[in-house]
Amino acid sequence: MNLKLETLFSMVEQFIKFIHEENLFHSSQRILLAVSGGADSMLMLHLFVNNGFPVAVAHCNFGLRGSESDGDEQFVVDYCDQHNIACYTTHFKTSEFALEKGISIEMAARDLRYDWFNQLLDRHGLYFLATAHHQDDVIETFLINLSRGSGIKGLSGIQPKSGRIIRPMLFTNRAEILDYCHRMSIAYRTDSSNIETVYKRNLIRHKILPLLEDLNPAFRKNALKTIGNLHETGQLFQQRMSEIKEMVYSEDEQGVMIHIEKLLNLSPLRTILFEMIRPFGFQAEQIDDIIDSLSKESGKKFFSEDYRLVKDREYLLISSRHQKQHKIFYIEEDYTKINIPVHLTIEKMERTKDFRFSTLPNVADLDMEKLIFPLILRHWQEGEYFQPLGMTGLKKISDFFIDEKYSIPEKENAWILASGNQLVWIVGKRLDDRFKITAKTKKIVRIKFSG
Repeated sequence: MNLKLETLFSMVEQFIKFIHEENLFHSSQRILLAVSGGADSMLMLHLFVNNGFPVAVAHCNFGLRGSESDGDEQFVVDYCDQHNIACYTTHFKTSEFALEKGISIEMAARDLRYDWFNQLLDRHGLYFLATAHHQDDVIETFLINLSRGSGIKGLSGIQPKSGRIIRPMLFTNRAEILDYCHRMSIAYRTDSSNIETVYKRNLIRHKILPLLEDLNPAFRKNALKTIGNLHETGQLFQQRMSEIKEMVYSEDEQGVMIHIEKLLNLSPLRTILFEMIRPFGFQAEQIDDIIDSLSKESGKKFFSEDYRLVKDREYLLISSRHQKQHKIFYIEEDYTKINIPVHLTIEKMERTKDFRFSTLPNVADLDMEKLIFPLILRHWQEGEYFQPLGMTGLKKISDFFIDEKYSIPEKENAWILASGNQLVWIVGKRLDDRFKITAKTKKIVRIKFSG
């Protein structure tokens, strides 16, 4: 067998073997290939097509290299036309997007293309997105994340499969890809920006990696082995984190609660806490301040882009920063129930001698003649007062919440029932004494709260 055929079979065998070992996809599933026109993605496309896998192609024109970008697009489109492959293309105003979002060109290009890829997957019933990442990309990403101060997840490398993304070229490296393309006469485009060291990845590729290989010629091999070890260590860490979360972490429709006392008994505290709050966008730089707040009074708040973390009495509370609209809901005199924003049933009755008012906090028995309809259901406001049932003086609602040990989310989600400008009922909790049933009451409105 000549060298060319040996090279052909070796690459194809490794490709097929890697797909099966990593369980990347089923041969009947149609895959979307992200194809730039460079050697990496053109070899991936070649391997998919020549092994009979059903595919479609997606190409992004980022408009960063003028006519060169347009040439890449035309090259990919022509290949797909020749091989009767569905090809989807799009143009991005990458520089404008990066400036608008205040992010790097690299990050802007990444955000734009993956948003578009996901749209294509949904729109055309495609199973996975295949990217042409290879072993050199794994090492470069490792070094980038290492320079940023990443945790074990960031140092664990690019994985063969994550969500709807598969990376079937991780069995090989850049040198082997270029050699194979040369031997098999696979055409590809060369991106001139790949030599510009202004980009972090290119700086690592062209400057830092050669220096590390001068230090140790086996650096790439050893780095991949280390990354693999870190990935396995990360799997053990995640198993332990799952056990820890079952002990201290709970979640409902209002957000996440982390039990402070139980958290403080864990070690290493800093690492465990960061792993819990990292998915909500909180940064490592915030951890020390959050830990410091655990031994202090309630109310300290911390923010990520989309979430708020509050130190409450017993819990760290994480909820969305996007404020709920403080709507007002009206209850007309003829209503018998409402389901929004809470479930209330309303019953009207004549006062009888054997009537007994309810002592349950979720039931409000009110003197109808003292009410002004429509009743108003709304959130409480800072500085408001009411006269708790059984008391002669007024009390601040905020003080009542403190006495009742309301958590911050409970305060924010409390509803009050009002008659005109007067508070009638903290729903599900306490009546205002001024609207209670008396010996003079003739007509009664009974309102039951069921959540």
